[in-house]
Amino acid sequence: MVVATGLGSRSLVDDPDVRPVRGHVVLVECAGVDQWYLDSTDEQAPLYVVPRRSVVVCGGTALPDRWDTEPDPATTQTILRRCVQRVPALAGARVVGARVGLRPVRPSVRLGRLDGLTGASTPVIACYGHGGAGVTLSWGCAEEVTGLVDTLG
Repeated sequence: MVVATGLGSRSLVDDPDVRPVRGHVVLVECAGVDQWYLDSTDEQAPLYVVPRRSVVVCGGTALPDRWDTEPDPATTQTILRRCVQRVPALAGARVVGARVGLRPVRPSVRLGRLDGLTGASTPVIACYGHGGAGVTLSWGCAEEVTGLVDTLG
């Protein structure tokens, strides 16, 4: 069994080290932007513009230990203002939504076999705590998990 439950790992495998980092983004209509922009100088307010097929994702926030998931209108406006300052092509783009997600973070990614779990009748492999780097780390972590599963026979 593989445990990749993010924040659910706090209770599922009793891991108090995993905690949320609240991320707030704004989605705007495509505005002729075709390149990514990223400035992570401010840890709690990384600035990024990520064009997708039908929208541009503008972000954002990275607020530790926040569990609230409702978009905040003032934060939405702050994100838009900051993104337009850096990428003027976004000026006037229609907002199509705002999203908030909780990224599961721990001091280091937990990837490995969990022995001694109460009630576990099969071997358990953990893979969680990637925070905002989940997409970036997913390929390598998946390969490592596959290798561990293969050793179980």
